[in-house]
Amino acid sequence: MSAKTINSMAGEATEDTDSSLYGDPIPLQRSLSPAEPFPIEALGDILAPCVRAIMNAIQAPDGICGQSVLAAAALAVQGHADAVIDGREIPLSEFFITIGTSGERKTAVDNIALQAIRAYQNKLRRAHEKIYLRWQTDMEAYEAEKKYQLKKAQNYEARKNANAAIGEPPQRPVDPIILMDEPTYEGLIKLLTTGQPSVGLFSDEGGRFVGGHGMNNDNILKTAAGMSGLWDGKPTTRIRVGDANVLLYGKRVSFHLMVQPNVAQMMLSNPILTGQGLTSRCLISYPLSTAGGRLYKEINITIADEFKKCIATMNEALLAPLPLAENKQNELSPRKISLSNGAKSAFIEFHDEVESELGDGRRFSTIRGFANKAPEHAIRLAGILSLFNDIHAAEISTYNMESGIILAKYYLNEALRLFNANMADPELTQAEMLLSWLHNQNKKEISLVEIYQYGPNSIRDPKTARSIMRILQDHNWVIPLENGVMVEGLLRKEAWRVRK
Repeated sequence: MSAKTINSMAGEATEDTDSSLYGDPIPLQRSLSPAEPFPIEALGDILAPCVRAIMNAIQAPDGICGQSVLAAAALAVQGHADAVIDGREIPLSEFFITIGTSGERKTAVDNIALQAIRAYQNKLRRAHEKIYLRWQTDMEAYEAEKKYQLKKAQNYEARKNANAAIGEPPQRPVDPIILMDEPTYEGLIKLLTTGQPSVGLFSDEGGRFVGGHGMNNDNILKTAAGMSGLWDGKPTTRIRVGDANVLLYGKRVSFHLMVQPNVAQMMLSNPILTGQGLTSRCLISYPLSTAGGRLYKEINITIADEFKKCIATMNEALLAPLPLAENKQNELSPRKISLSNGAKSAFIEFHDEVESELGDGRRFSTIRGFANKAPEHAIRLAGILSLFNDIHAAEISTYNMESGIILAKYYLNEALRLFNANMADPELTQAEMLLSWLHNQNKKEISLVEIYQYGPNSIRDPKTARSIMRILQDHNWVIPLENGVMVEGLLRKEAWRVRK
């Protein structure tokens, strides 16, 4: 009897038989433990009431509302100051990732939270249109005069004198764009070169950015390293053959990506993103769904006093002149704000508390990358709250530092919760991907060769394919075929039957 015939007969075994012999399939991902409430009260006297008002009107989860409002506040104030502690300068930019399934009203919340920033960007756009037309006219006159003067000059010395007399060309006005939703890293750098020095990457469909050109296999390392550098506040360089080299100082970038759970899993389990430290620089929230209990409410959030006060405060921050470097129109030189004595004591206590839990087997050992940055996140959050409440604040108060620590502890717990559910395990992510492929292909039997020849791109080598199939076998999703399987007339000894 041929191997194909034997396996065909074996394949006729019922799921009941498989279950009795091998047990039921085991889910590849552990179920998530219940989410903690987002610490709304830590956002302070202006942001917290606004978040509660948005939750009441839109009835979206607390984390979606809290993250959206906090991220908008970060964008509004990030260009004005850096925090300083013991000589170390810490930018106030932040990266946020909010996880929610379809229908959680992410777009509705995002539109409300960014209302002031979009209005301010539109104001800049209208002003830019007029300024740009004047600049074009001035530039044409400058070029014509330069051409005329150089044409009259008879030798090198005369041309040099003519250039000196003409002077520098009119300065191009700064582009008005503050918000973007799915740029490539190259596009972002180009914008920072000619545009506003403080910008935000905000998307209520973050999967478009994650799945876009900037995060494909050819660009993901560059994007991850570049975004991490921007979070750090480092000068940004871009060296290209045949293109202008770029060295950028004084730029601030925050981002907020709203993503579906499968996209979040792709990000959290990607070894390049974790290896470059990008995920450690992200504050992640995956709140409980509110779907199923959202009866319609006749509420206009835009006229709510809590929302109007928040908008007014955000406008004050947006309209405050940015601190620019001397003779620069789009290079920041943020002032330095220190921690009060009480704030510094609270920070040191939190820092040491986290550090004590980083050792092997300790509470934060499994999320060491993020936990290492949690104290700095606490300072950044405290600085954002300080500036939002008073754009001219000279220091971070004890109250705001304690609020930043409360928020940082929430994000630590979220990181632990997601890790414990295996959302950050790259091999389990690959196993989920392969199992989905097997089911979509309606494969009842599969050989190792077929997997690494035709399967998902990340599993296109024998070693990886064998390792991932072993995971599926351990979870009872595939059953080894002792006699192999015939594929295109050839016996393939490493093969499995796929269970539904």
